[in-house]
Amino acid sequence: MKIFVVLFATVFLGSCGLNPFNRYRETESGIQYRFHNDVKDSRAPEVGNLVLLQLVYRDSKDSVLMDTRNMGMPFVLELIESQYPGDIYEAIKMMTVGDSASFKIDAEQFFTKTAGAPALPEFIEAGSKLTFDILLENVFTPEEYQAEQMRLAEEQRAKNAELAKEEMSKLEAYLLAQNITAAARESGLIYVETLRGTGAIAGAGKTVSVHYEGRLLDGTVFDSSRERGTPIDFVLGRGQVIPGWDEGISLMRKGGKAQLIIPSHLAYGEHGAPGRIPPFSTLIFDVELVDVR
Repeated sequence: MKIFVVLFATVFLGSCGLNPFNRYRETESGIQYRFHNDVKDSRAPEVGNLVLLQLVYRDSKDSVLMDTRNMGMPFVLELIESQYPGDIYEAIKMMTVGDSASFKIDAEQFFTKTAGAPALPEFIEAGSKLTFDILLENVFTPEEYQAEQMRLAEEQRAKNAELAKEEMSKLEAYLLAQNITAAARESGLIYVETLRGTGAIAGAGKTVSVHYEGRLLDGTVFDSSRERGTPIDFVLGRGQVIPGWDEGISLMRKGGKAQLIIPSHLAYGEHGAPGRIPPFSTLIFDVELVDVR
């Protein structure tokens, strides 16, 4: 998988921090290696298997070029026949599931033979070795991997269905507590007008300026144009904002104010907005249509 090696050659990230007192051994093909955790009697990968790895890739100056832990999930690599003695594929074949180890591999051969680069990159020292810190998490045949992905997808669907029910229950409790009786529109948006505008209608294709405050159902403010002192400008109906905004603002006139109660399927859905909005979150926006152009 050439994508795997090309990515390693281009990205710089943080350090791994392995035990410096472990001594390296060397194979006949020239791979220097040391095991930090050597699991006995576990599954060994074979050519054609898909291996799930956590991997930190470093140059001879200990600068980290890639750290798959930052991806949020294991890295999946198809194990192929070694392309030359002492390559990364040979190193992985030395491991079994649960093993963690460090391997030093010739830099020039890696880049020119495995990565397919025309020459050693300028930022890599000639004659140096690259260090791969690897944790082998699991091994699958293609059929096993497909079955596992289907199982995980079904598990996620069930989890999402439960979270969707929880969202609806929280929304109903919020509406009851706030004494909001406005009916949801066909899409699920609840539009509560607090001040009728008298200016131009906010139609599709027009540029609108909107002041807003966005909150979660528990009252947590996650964004506010008023705090920044500048309204947001966007073209209505072009998908430049979440669907609940495109629909809600289109119901307003210049000078109007409203509260938009936007269920997650019209906002950030099952993924949320990392760091700000959890998955399956209904959002409350107090909006003012400042201008329509």
